[in-house]
Amino acid sequence: MCVVAGCEQECVLSWAGASMTVMTHPLVEGQQPVVPLPAREPAALRAAVARLDLVALARFEADWTAATARARDEYSLLPARYFVEHWFTWVCVERWPALAARLRACERIVAESADRAERRAAAAEISQILRQAETAAA
Repeated sequence: MCVVAGCEQECVLSWAGASMTVMTHPLVEGQQPVVPLPAREPAALRAAVARLDLVALARFEADWTAATARARDEYSLLPARYFVEHWFTWVCVERWPALAARLRACERIVAESADRAERRAAAAEISQILRQAETAAA
């Protein structure tokens, strides 16, 4: 089980007869995001990414170039839609620094831990963080 300082609530996930406890991460009331929520369109997302992380801006630009090239090659809007959804989710998390830090900590646990239960709990927590960030954006 992942133990997170500042978490106020545990959530039990269950499926196929198994259950797992994960921590939820309340957005602190009164706490303000670093940037306002941008529109779900490339120019607004680019501006938000530029304000949040200049290193990520280079990845954003490379991903946008690849998505538009793939869309052109496939005669499909799906690569551009995927790009927008991916970066919108990234901004939804990164605009809350504590949430972003916990997401990175869970990603490290998933990548480095030898304990399968700890990796599963961290993966479930990642899912919860992403869901919470997107819900806060709605």
